[in-house]
Amino acid sequence: MDLHRLARRYFLHARRIELQKLARELGISRATAYRWAGSADQLVGDVLASLTRETFDRLVDASEDKEGRERVLYVLNEGMRSAHEFPGLRRFLRRNPEAGLKVVASKDGPVQAATMNAIRDLLVQETEAGHLSLPVDSAVMAFALTRIIESFLYADVISGVEPDLESASKILELMLSP
Repeated sequence: MDLHRLARRYFLHARRIELQKLARELGISRATAYRWAGSADQLVGDVLASLTRETFDRLVDASEDKEGRERVLYVLNEGMRSAHEFPGLRRFLRRNPEAGLKVVASKDGPVQAATMNAIRDLLVQETEAGHLSLPVDSAVMAFALTRIIESFLYADVISGVEPDLESASKILELMLSP
């Protein structure tokens, strides 16, 4: 078993990812674990980025009967709900909110990049199929949609208010209005 796969198993079971524990379980040195992962936060970011992409791909596949704006909104809303209800993510953000927010919503982190790339890919797919027209470039729209989702999804960490996914959904609809 490799470090990423073990860390993923830990995260899916809402267990704290500590490189020293993972190294022991894998029978490798702590230095090797750090060399492979960089840090525990980097490893969590990589795990979350892979989970993000898998969830997104699953939702895109599940939405094959939809097209255009309806398809994009379905994927975004279901993805947002999945993230909100994911115990591993919620526990991770509760343990250390500032560090957690840097992992999930930082321009330098893999999670935000995975989210923006997945959204951009779907927007391009729907635009090229003629099912969607955007007022701005797909990368710009993907950035804006990602930031709206993050603002509402992580509202409890950012400002101490309960996440309001229904309001987020309404704003996403407005952003993708013809």
